Amino acid sequence: MSFENRLHFEAELLKELKFVASHFEGVVASKNKLKFKHGKKFVAELFFDHLSRIDSYVLGGMVYGGKIHEYVSSYTPPYKNNLFNEASFSFMSSGEQNKRFSGDLGGAIKTPSSNSVVEVCLHIRSVLEEFYVSKILACIIPAKRTISDVVSSPNEYAYPAVFIHCAVKLSEVPQDKEQIEAAMKSKKIVKDRSYDVPLLEELL
Repeated sequence: MSFENRLHFEAELLKELKFVASHFEGVVASKNKLKFKHGKKFVAELFFDHLSRIDSYVLGGMVYGGKIHEYVSSYTPPYKNNLFNEASFSFMSSGEQNKRFSGDLGGAIKTPSSNSVVEVCLHIRSVLEEFYVSKILACIIPAKRTISDVVSSPNEYAYPAVFIHCAVKLSEVPQDKEQIEAAMKSKKIVKDRSYDVPLLEELL
């Protein structure tokens, strides 16, 4: 696909990102990106990366600040971080199993032709509004979906058991004890039983 197609798509994408941002407090749109503010600082982002080899876009996101992140940062678990950065939550659509972003297991959306730009941008706006933006927000400040998000994709969290513990401790929203019990049974969440299990048991 030509460079002009990319420019056209990214211009239309920016319009949709601005529309999405206008519906969420503290969210700001810029080229190929949504940035999330907590207090006076930017603490998270959703971004689109173009992969020239396959002329496609992937969606990524990370949370590197906010209430939960700051609390998680006060812990030093005796095992390796799941992530390769300083974030408490991070993902790329190419690694997702649910195909939500692209509709296929590759997790990438092909640079659209001029005829399909509107359709593709409307799809992106829909998945951002319905899923990804609220997932990022639930990683900044605890929400009803926070624990179920960790249980469904623990590898996207630096220390999933610690994240759950901190989110519940900070939360003003009643949490689902079944989700916490499910977390305790997951080997992808409980990395060190002597460390993680007491953190989760304390929440029951």
